[in-house]
Amino acid sequence: MKSVYNIGDLVRELKINKETIRYYEKIGLLSEPKRDKNGYRIYSKGDIDKIRFILIVKNFGFSLKEISMLLPKIYDEILEQNIDNIKAIVEYKIREINNKINDLEATKKLLQKVNDNILSNNGECCTDMEIYLKNNS
Repeated sequence: MKSVYNIGDLVRELKINKETIRYYEKIGLLSEPKRDKNGYRIYSKGDIDKIRFILIVKNFGFSLKEISMLLPKIYDEILEQNIDNIKAIVEYKIREINNKINDLEATKKLLQKVNDNILSNNGECCTDMEIYLKNNS
């Protein structure tokens, strides 16, 4: 197994493009890589593991901003096997997603009510709404 990798190796291994890797470096998700004597970036197995972890967490719905705040804590705790802290972070994300779902369901119900009661079935209500909008615009 290799001990150092170039950016092309990461692209092939992780199936992402060079720009993604460079962007992760730019925003601080990855530390600035070492350079070989020709100035090319060189990466370690740890860098590959960290990028793989970022991609997995991103697929769970975490934004890059959230990952940048949580990465040092989560990644270190995974290495230390501190599952309770990881569980708390994941449960927080689940609650956040459930809140978004509830908000969207409430919005959907309201729009359905408007559609059913005002726009679709009751022409009189539509006429009243049109008069109101004309008078108040």
